[in-house]
Amino acid sequence: MSNTSKKSVSKPVQTHSGHTDLVRGIAYLPGGKRLVTCSDDETIRIWDVDNDEEVGTPMSHDGWVRAVAVTRDGKNIISGGLDEVLKIWDVETYQLIEEHSIETVERDVNSICFSPDGTKLASGHDDGSIRVFDVQDGDLILGPIDGHAKHVLSIVWSFDGSRLFTGTWDTSIRSWDSETGEAIGEPWTGHTHYVNYLALSPDGTKLASASGDNTVRFWDADSG
Repeated sequence: MSNTSKKSVSKPVQTHSGHTDLVRGIAYLPGGKRLVTCSDDETIRIWDVDNDEEVGTPMSHDGWVRAVAVTRDGKNIISGGLDEVLKIWDVETYQLIEEHSIETVERDVNSICFSPDGTKLASGHDDGSIRVFDVQDGDLILGPIDGHAKHVLSIVWSFDGSRLFTGTWDTSIRSWDSETGEAIGEPWTGHTHYVNYLALSPDGTKLASASGDNTVRFWDADSG
């Protein structure tokens, strides 16, 4: 009799198919019954979690869609991508509400996130810059903030709203004052390849980073 134990194989509970190219971003709508995805097929789509079906009609950009976020009240979706604009969509009608151009060089939108109170939107761009917009009227209220040498791939707001964290193609992570745009301390270094994703621990004290160097690292959110 073999002593080799069988390894359990995890299987997905559900699979949603509909995009025709790489899926770049995903976010739940409040309540957890629907989720939003964005893709290199230039579309944003909404899915019903319970019945595995796409809801409504796809929303589109003129280029890959790299980032998507949902407002706190669940009424609007904000998306950004290679067509150099941020678009605001109505969740129920799937119609474009507003479109805001990003005026800078090499300004593709890679990452977006809302402030904890939902009044501001931060975006990270290919030119290494960060911008902060007023959600209500779309005005640029901070930036461009420069400090990275290459693409900003991930951006996260601290839970108290005082700081922004960015991960980039230049392999570094930085912390920023979200009111002034000033860098807090020196860049956090250690990764040897681009930093794809950042995530805060539930208590906000640790920042996790995922990198193209095949590692996940954990940092003190205050000191790095």
